[in-house]
Order: sequence, then C-alpha cells, then structure tokens
Amino acid sequence: MVGSLVLDRFLIERRIGSGGFGVVYEAWDGRLERPVAVKAIEQHGEPGRRVLREAQAAARLNHPGIVTLYEMGEEDGNALLVSELVEGDTLARLADADVLSDREIGEIGADLCEALDHAHSRGVIHRDIKPQNVQVVDGQPHAKLMDFGIALVADAAGLTATGDVVGTLAYMSPEQAEGREAGPEADVYSLALTLYECWSGENPHRRGNAVATVRSIGRRARPLRRLRPDLPRELAEEIDACLDPRPRHRPSLEELGTAIEDSLDELADHPQGRAHHVGLRLGALGIAAAIGAFLVLGHGLVLP
Repeated sequence: MVGSLVLDRFLIERRIGSGGFGVVYEAWDGRLERPVAVKAIEQHGEPGRRVLREAQAAARLNHPGIVTLYEMGEEDGNALLVSELVEGDTLARLADADVLSDREIGEIGADLCEALDHAHSRGVIHRDIKPQNVQVVDGQPHAKLMDFGIALVADAAGLTATGDVVGTLAYMSPEQAEGREAGPEADVYSLALTLYECWSGENPHRRGNAVATVRSIGRRARPLRRLRPDLPRELAEEIDACLDPRPRHRPSLEELGTAIEDSLDELADHPQGRAHHVGLRLGALGIAAAIGAFLVLGHGLVLP
C-alpha cells in the first residue's frame, strides 16, 4: 500500500503501526497539504463493524484530548479512516522505556480525565482504555485518546450484546469481564488502572494466562502506596478508590481529575526509573520489618 494514492487524495508514505484489526500508515493530504494517519481495515465481519463504530463515536466528539477523525471511505476491500497524525509515541512505549516523570504521568492522566468526560457527555463510553490507546505528543506531556473501535455509543446499533466480553483483559473493569453493561464507571476503572501501572511499574491484574487474569480482575489491587510510598497520599487513595470492584463506589472522572490536579506540585518532575521505585518499596518494607522485629523482641526485654 505504501506509495499508493487512496481516496484520490492521500498519498501513503510509510507504515507506522498495526494491530489485530488493521494497519496504520502515515500519509500526505495533497488537497490540504498536511500529514495525516490512515487506518486500513478489512470491511467484513467484526473489523468492518468496528470501523463503523469508531466513525460513529468520532463524529460525536470534538476535543483536543481525542484524536480527530477527518474522513471515512473505502478502497480495494478496505475501510479507510483518515485522522490527524499525532507526532509522538504511545503511553505504553514511554512507560516501558521509563522516560516519564511522575508529574508527566499526572498531567497525562488529567488530560485523559477531561477527554473521557467530554466523550461521556456525548454518550460515548470508550471501553478500551489502556496505555496502547493513548498517544503522547512529542516534547510535551499532552495526551490524546484514540481507538474508539469498541466504544458504546448511545442510540446507535449495538456492537455487542449483554454477556459479550469486549476490551483488553488486563485493563478491563470487573463488570466488563463478567459481560455486564459497561457505563462511565468502567472507563474510570480502566484509566485508574492505566495510571496505577504507569506509576508503579506493574499491572495488578495481569497474569501468565487469560484464566488467571480473569480471576484476578474482581479482586482489589494492592494499595498504590505500598508500591510507591512516596506518592501523595490523597492521590494514591483516589486511584485505589477508582479500582473498587463495585462500579457505584468509584469516584467520578471529575473527582479523579481534581485529585490529580491537586497533587501535581507534589509529584517529581524528572524520571526516576523503576529501580528507584523498587528501592523505595524495599526501604519501606525494611522499616516495617525492623519495627515488627523491635515489637516482637521488646516482649522479651527485662526492664529495671
């Protein structure tokens, strides 16, 4: 496909990514003279339904924290979604490379709260929030949410029926994993889980196989401050609350966003790396062990 002109307008220049449902290319819009992203997806079956759902969701949304869809078309058996090209990398890759500071992660989280709040106000539930679906703009901690392919869109024909499980298992809310209807609270859960992973370096539900992962989803994650005792207490407690297995007990996006904003000045503004975080964790465990030993041994002391 590289080198071809699609929709009589977009010159495909290079392949920049791929997934289970399509390939993404960088292209040049010859009419408006700007770079764009073109996602090519087979039109038949499930992939075709996802294309339509993504277009329906995008048509309702207009927010700086959400990748903008410019056009939808078809050519040579493929559905084509043309969107803005965001220069940067995914949150997944940046987190894996350990190049983000705690403050940058917080600023990204605040962006995503605002973007999701906009989507929810337009009747769109994303249902697949994860680091791979967040694009971070080059040179700044500004994030854009992408891939609404399995979004729940109010008043649109259903992509799934009750009992179907959609989303990415390791980031899925308990209600999604059980095949129940996912509301705004499901996005709150998945966003909190994404931030938990970025700050701690681990996903509390991911296991070696799908069955073990499913079993872990309904359980409470370890409190974030056990892994990162240096994070602001109020922020860590808000993340923990958003991971409540019971949807109605989770804070709202507004409450999560406020907790993040209020904590930004307390977050480190330079990358510290996972080794530093592990050291803090072990240090906290060492202090706890020392205190425990002192209390135990103290029972054997004979005071004059």
